[in-house]
Amino acid sequence: MSRIEPLPMRLRAPAQGFPKGWYRVADAGEVLPDALLPVSWLNDQFIVFRAADGQAQVADAFCPHMGAHLASHDGCLRNGRIVCPFHKWEFDAAGGALAHIPYSALPPGEVGLKMHATRELDGMVLMWYHPHGGTPEFEPFETPLSRNQDGWVLYGVKEWITTCPMRDMLENLFDGPHIVYLHNSGGAPVLKSIARTPYGMRVDYDQDPSQTDAGVTGFRSDFTGITLNAQIFEGTAFTTQFYNTFTPIDDERFVLHSRLHIKDSGSAEINEAIGKAFTDRFMFEVEQDLKVLDYKRHLVKPRLCAGDGPIHQYRKYAAEFFVD
Repeated sequence: MSRIEPLPMRLRAPAQGFPKGWYRVADAGEVLPDALLPVSWLNDQFIVFRAADGQAQVADAFCPHMGAHLASHDGCLRNGRIVCPFHKWEFDAAGGALAHIPYSALPPGEVGLKMHATRELDGMVLMWYHPHGGTPEFEPFETPLSRNQDGWVLYGVKEWITTCPMRDMLENLFDGPHIVYLHNSGGAPVLKSIARTPYGMRVDYDQDPSQTDAGVTGFRSDFTGITLNAQIFEGTAFTTQFYNTFTPIDDERFVLHSRLHIKDSGSAEINEAIGKAFTDRFMFEVEQDLKVLDYKRHLVKPRLCAGDGPIHQYRKYAAEFFVD
């Protein structure tokens, strides 16, 4: 039996560009002092680096002088300045302003690197994106881990490249019946509340612990726009946190990146047992989802029935972040 090939995205989802929001562009540990990290996201290329004060920064990868990629050849970060490999123009790493031209005292008017608002959170570097260059309209959700590093253990990081229509990945969280009929769960979680927040939306669920492998009693999802999703799972003797991020590579693919932290139980053996149970189940369910989502079409008017979950409510929320 031949493998299905996904249709091009233009045939599976309306072309509305990428949503405004905060996107993970690197792990914090990848961004080293005095180094440029080249990355490719959102149909574009960027450099991620640290200014002299250690703050993570993101800028367009191309020199505004003649278009050289700043991380190509011997382009570098030196003494707080980004040095272009082509003509050795230097730009201030903190703000992107032109600092020095080695062969001219007359810069061509106002020129500098295009910088992007950046935040460092939960071991990730986040970049603000707006299709028309707008400034940040909200801040990313700060998890309990963000506010207090003590008492949390990073168990694992998982990553998938998916061809799912981007808006349908998070919509999947509001589709209760698929949890039973695709994932073979004993029962779907019970939606308690949906509330708007300054960063986006919070959704709370109750769960019958007898219907889950790990004895979950409830969980909460905090959505930062539709590009970040923090999930806190509570059980009878544990707390875990997933921070899931969704960053488009291009029009066809995006990366689902998930970081699992465990509230430290004080026992390495218990932490390992909890982490393994959650990671194994999470990976199994994500990979089950992708067997369907990677090939699906986004239906503008799905034929929903009673019991399908608050999908229209989620869609109304998600539409706010598509500017075009």
